[in-house]
Amino acid sequence: MFINSKKNFEICEGEKKFLIPRDFIGEVPAWVAKHWLVVAAIKDGSIATPKAKKDKALEQADTEAEGKAEAADQREE
Repeated sequence: MFINSKKNFEICEGEKKFLIPRDFIGEVPAWVAKHWLVVAAIKDGSIATPKAKKDKALEQADTEAEGKAEAADQREE
């Protein structure tokens, strides 16, 4: 799965570990893509999943993720 991450994530499953650094853009293994933390991060906009790897698709996915992240943010201002 091709992702664009807004935050740092450490995905652990058994003995396997995968680090997703902030501002990461690239492919992740299938087991990482199915992990509950990645699924939740996609839902809240912390990770975007662009449909293509071109700059325009990345920018659009980034904009959509920002909107989701702002809507999910429950911190008081």
